[in-house]
Amino acid sequence: MAAGDLPISHSTLDALPLSPRVRYLRHMLISAGTLPAIDVLLNDLEKHATAFIASLPREHGAVTGQYFRWQLLRKARQRSAVRAVTPGVYSTRSTELRKIAGFLSWLDTNGLSLSSLDQASVDRFFAHHHSQAAVGTFLNWAIRQGLTNPVQIPGRKPAPPRPPVPDDILWAKVDQLVDDESIPLGSRLIGLLVLVFAQRISDCVRLRRSDVTDDETMRIALGRTPLTLPSPIAALLRHHLEELSTRRPYLDGGPDWLFPGATPHCHVSEASVALHLVPHKIHAREIQQARIDHLVQTVPASVVADMLGININTAVRHAARTNSRWGNYPELRASPTGE
Repeated sequence: MAAGDLPISHSTLDALPLSPRVRYLRHMLISAGTLPAIDVLLNDLEKHATAFIASLPREHGAVTGQYFRWQLLRKARQRSAVRAVTPGVYSTRSTELRKIAGFLSWLDTNGLSLSSLDQASVDRFFAHHHSQAAVGTFLNWAIRQGLTNPVQIPGRKPAPPRPPVPDDILWAKVDQLVDDESIPLGSRLIGLLVLVFAQRISDCVRLRRSDVTDDETMRIALGRTPLTLPSPIAALLRHHLEELSTRRPYLDGGPDWLFPGATPHCHVSEASVALHLVPHKIHAREIQQARIDHLVQTVPASVVADMLGININTAVRHAARTNSRWGNYPELRASPTGE
């Protein structure tokens, strides 16, 4: 392309093997306005799936390709219209394809096919193969399409109740992130938003600078109601914003990400943040759930949902699981004594 022998186009890049370098170049050309904007990971997912399906035996490839186009790709495109496909979604969909291909191979090995599949074989497969939710979803689709018999898919075993995370451990992690300068500042701030405000990393990385206001008191909009940041976190965020103001952008314009990544016009990846936090035993999902459990015991679930930007049903479930007295908040509010 640089020599002028090939057109600068998405088609030219699509002809190259998938790689981080090609993905970076595509992002660069899009951010410069040289190429039209597309969802890069959605494009790569379709390209990866096409190559993978082509490598399967013909009959397996036919049914897997049909499932991918009408189920996985359709849903990915619907998601992309609202939010770009993430590396996590890309990885999950790729793994689902591999699991489905593995199931079809298992059928062949056992002298079976989709059309001859019976309940005993389904039970045997799921009894000896774990983490096969993708196969269950595929089989339900195959049943609806009339490709296999109406078998029953074993339900998932409920996860055991997670042990509570003591408050002293949570606040010790907060102190660590406030003080530990060996952790990149952006990851420290995201970790603090997880620990203090029960945020998901996936939501934190998509915050914009416009979500932050600093008029003597620094506030951040995580939900509908902006939250005042504690002074240690506010000080770190001011420092972070000062650092951002001195960075020379790849190109002018683009999204005002609060946590920009290395790829032009893209926010930092969830994986890179987790990579910085996990060595310090900060597991975002576990801590976020524990923090919501604590908050719904302190204030009504509706207030928690409004402040943190989480679904009200999620907050209510946490309140019910923790036997929060705020579960009857409307009645308590109406009571003269609050008893």
